[in-house]
Amino acid sequence: MDLKPALSLVIACFMQMTTSFSQELIEVKRLDSISVFFKSAGFEVENPQKLINRLNLVKATNGKVRIVSYTDTVGSLSANQKLAAKRMSSISKLVRSSNLRTFIFDSINKNELRAGRKLSDSSFRRVDVIVYSVENKFAIGKPINLDINFESGKDVIVPASTENLQTLLSILQKDSTLRIQLNGHVCCRPAHELSVSRAESVKKYLVSKGINRSRISCKGYSNTMPLVSDAKFEDQHKNMRVEVVFIKIGT
Repeated sequence: MDLKPALSLVIACFMQMTTSFSQELIEVKRLDSISVFFKSAGFEVENPQKLINRLNLVKATNGKVRIVSYTDTVGSLSANQKLAAKRMSSISKLVRSSNLRTFIFDSINKNELRAGRKLSDSSFRRVDVIVYSVENKFAIGKPINLDINFESGKDVIVPASTENLQTLLSILQKDSTLRIQLNGHVCCRPAHELSVSRAESVKKYLVSKGINRSRISCKGYSNTMPLVSDAKFEDQHKNMRVEVVFIKIGT
């Protein structure tokens, strides 16, 4: 295994970058980035303990590990897809044997994808391991917009807007002392039932992922609590929202 410095397309080791999600629902910091290189057509890690030792240096108790696997363009696309998956699996097993085993894992098989970069084939016989810390930034009792989109006039969540639902799910999974209230809002005209059913759709998603329904309550406020005026069309989406309010059990 070669722990060479990450290529130009990979963030340098321990570079600190902060991104806020959903009005500071969480704060994510990129802590480390490692590129593991493989022999042609190979998927075995040559020096696994070296990678584990590197990962054990990360100073964080909560976080996420993103594992991105690539291949060269030698051989068929389908064969390389399987090869990238095997490399990703090899690295995942090692990460799970490190101190980061409790982190959230996010795996991406990019296979032969190059994104227009003209680097040698050997540069893509690799897996990138990117480590993030994840810290809660929300305040107890404060409504936070989940930035979820729904199909027009329905309570059907648009799949592309579920990133913050996954974040909310992770928070609830890690802290069983938290319960939440989901507040549904609509814009423009009264629609109390729709505001309730949209909040219920978020609850249904969380329950389907294993969260006890007793930890979640739902309310609908129709269009009675707008954030901005509905006069401008471009502002109306700000009022069509589902908010989460965190409640600490025992407080």
